[in-house]
Amino acid sequence: MKLTFNFPQRLTALAIFSLICISWIPVHSEEDSKPFKILTGHSDKVTDIAFSADNKILISGSRDKNLKVWDIDSNKVLRTLSTESEGVTSIALSRDNHIVVSGDIDHSVKIWDLQTGKLLITLNGHSQPVEAVAISPDGKLVVSGSDDRTINIWNIDSGRLLHTLTGHPDYISDLTISPDGKTLVSSSGDVDYMAKLYGNIKVWDLETGKLLYSLKQTSPVAKIIITPDGKTLFSGSFGQIESANSSINTIMIWDLKEGKLIRNFAENTESVESMTLTSNGKTLITGNFRGNINFWDWQNRQLLQTLKNDSDPINAIAISPNQKHIASSADNTIKLWKTPPI
Repeated sequence: MKLTFNFPQRLTALAIFSLICISWIPVHSEEDSKPFKILTGHSDKVTDIAFSADNKILISGSRDKNLKVWDIDSNKVLRTLSTESEGVTSIALSRDNHIVVSGDIDHSVKIWDLQTGKLLITLNGHSQPVEAVAISPDGKLVVSGSDDRTINIWNIDSGRLLHTLTGHPDYISDLTISPDGKTLVSSSGDVDYMAKLYGNIKVWDLETGKLLYSLKQTSPVAKIIITPDGKTLFSGSFGQIESANSSINTIMIWDLKEGKLIRNFAENTESVESMTLTSNGKTLITGNFRGNINFWDWQNRQLLQTLKNDSDPINAIAISPNQKHIASSADNTIKLWKTPPI
């Protein structure tokens, strides 16, 4: 039996449905839902951003071939580091704030002295653009992942290549290192339907370069991150299109020690472009394809807050160590937000 409604009935039903939907929208003030600062100075897309440990400085890398060091209080650029390459794809900052590493489209990895802006060394070992870089917690190693499907582990002081890791059947999309510095996790954008290799994730012993195990996500993986306690791994995906308005299987949660899937985070229905975590590991923050910043209580599967950043995909996102500020970018600017109560 098909139910039909006349026009007044449809309006009433729509009003009730709207009230129900509104009751589920996280409440925040208009001021908190807008960026309090916008940093301008890059001439092309910002690809990566990071806060310094003292919360005073922001570092950004861009397709305009430059890294910029910003004073957050004054909005001023303290220093511009020119790579003289084809563009910066990724950056990593050492825990002591002395070293910043950049991955470049020109296949190289550059190591900089952040205090002086001096280029210390250029690492050449990849045959295609470098998509991801990471620094070990003790500051002794640099890891780089490339479109050439390899991962290189370097000594940060000498620039000596220690290991080259192979096994991903497609480009390396992201890298992350466990807080204890023992485990390296890599992801790739595999789209090999014949071999059924979608979104490979590989877990390695960082010291020896030995592959410990592999995980498979059913869509190309864009970002990965480990909780501060080192127990849980999140993988964010470009997504499988379910309809014109949504995608599925875009966040997976893994037990890093056991190598087992904990949860398919089906509550997230948008492709993940960028991702970070609060310092306590309880809130997952994602930047998605539609330009939103979502704050998730991932253990309870609850969306805590949404900030509307832009209409374009959020390429980069970071949270300050004191948890007070969020930085995001969807273009050649960087927006700073007050972290909502979460």
